[in-house]
Amino acid sequence: MEWIQLFIEQYALLCLIGVVVGILSGLLGIGGGIVLVPMLHAILVAKGFSADAAFHMALATSMACIVFTSLSSITAHHKNQNIVWPYVWSMVPMAFIGSLLATLVAIHLDAFYLTLFFAAFTFFAAIQLFLDRKPTQHKVPGKLEISLVSLLIGIISALVSIGGGTLTVPYLTMRNVSVKQAIGTSAVLGFPIALASTVSYLQDAMRQSEHAPDTFGLLYLPAIMLIAPFSVLFAPAGVALTKRLPVKVLKRIFAVFLMGVSVNLLWSQLA
Repeated sequence: MEWIQLFIEQYALLCLIGVVVGILSGLLGIGGGIVLVPMLHAILVAKGFSADAAFHMALATSMACIVFTSLSSITAHHKNQNIVWPYVWSMVPMAFIGSLLATLVAIHLDAFYLTLFFAAFTFFAAIQLFLDRKPTQHKVPGKLEISLVSLLIGIISALVSIGGGTLTVPYLTMRNVSVKQAIGTSAVLGFPIALASTVSYLQDAMRQSEHAPDTFGLLYLPAIMLIAPFSVLFAPAGVALTKRLPVKVLKRIFAVFLMGVSVNLLWSQLA
């Protein structure tokens, strides 16, 4: 049937991306933006959007998807008692503010600079994952430190459209939080970060009088409608895998993938 062929050609990849993002979200405590942004950018460019518009749309759409993915991941981690709620309540306010303000800036930044920043950050995250260094500090952070760190996590997460896990997990493990609890706590923090960014992108969309087909402002609607439910469905599977699979090996495989993504993005902008 024609509609089945059309779905496979145009939307099956989005469903598959949702599965991958959901599993990685639960397994590594990341929102999935590091995977979503480059893939969505490639899809949108292939659909005819300019590279500049496609990258801004990829950032916005990624954050909207992370809102739903993080909720599913939070539920699963809470059942497994992997969330340190005192850290959550301390970090959420400043992370929300940082993400909200950074998104307002990112909307108006040239995609060239956003792409370079994203590629550099992705490469840095890949190195951190590959090295998998053990924490050396164990002191309990003060209120000023945790506020400033949370603000920075919110700002950087919004600029590169991630849930914050790449920053939150290593920070919490340095503060004597177990890896599993750091991943669970990071999943919770990803929700307000993604929500703040999505609200900013929605406000920008509502100010626009015209929208391209399948879009609402910078949001690519088919991606949200297909990636979000599949990521929600498979996030608990990622959480379950934390008990069964060698996370260190998976981190290194994922790190190599991220390095490839980073180099490809840099090449596309500088070539």
